[in-house]
Amino acid sequence: MSAVTRRRSPLRGLLVLVIVLAVLVVAADRIGEVVAERQIASRVQSSQDLNRRPSVDIEGFPFLTQVLGNHYPTVELVAEEFIVGNSDRRVRLADLDARLHDVRTVDKFSGATAKTADGSAMLTYPELSRALGVTVGYAGGGRVQASDSVEVLGRTVTGTASAEVGIVGGDELTFSSVRVGVPQGGISVPEQVTDQLSSIFKSKLSLRGLPFHLRIQQLSATEDGVRIAATARDLVLS
Repeated sequence: MSAVTRRRSPLRGLLVLVIVLAVLVVAADRIGEVVAERQIASRVQSSQDLNRRPSVDIEGFPFLTQVLGNHYPTVELVAEEFIVGNSDRRVRLADLDARLHDVRTVDKFSGATAKTADGSAMLTYPELSRALGVTVGYAGGGRVQASDSVEVLGRTVTGTASAEVGIVGGDELTFSSVRVGVPQGGISVPEQVTDQLSSIFKSKLSLRGLPFHLRIQQLSATEDGVRIAATARDLVLS
């Protein structure tokens, strides 16, 4: 064996050892993250009274350095079919995606704080229709639309009403700028018809009960449903 070969063998062995150690460190980091995410998911499900355990993603690498510092820049949680509203009328959100920022934990995830949080959720049209008792869909231009039939003077008149969606008080869905459309066919439409169609969007709908004390900042009508955008600050989670 030449001197060059003898010199290369220890270097090659050292390189293999470094690679193996790196793989083990990365594996331990990933395993630790998975375990922590499951613990957080279970605690969040219990503390926020969720029907299902949410999925959790602790962002950033390496994870173990975040554990040592009890500090996590961003933690994302996704919950499905979350129920909000008042006891007399509850609605089911199709999904809730929340991102907690600047998270600090204590006592092995028994408690945590987050500087800020932002979240989004979707109220589907089938669920909104169920809550309002009339079929609601997307009208285009950021508006929702419903149709209804009105009996007046022995005639059945079918018309539509569309409206913009908004939020008041941080947790109530409201409708505004209502427009009514009725096919007249050369016959004057009684005010009773337009009033009844307009009344479809007179009621408010509570969306109270979002987790992490999220307060709704904006509602927007889309093709898939009413998109909810919410934020929170200075959270204390137990």
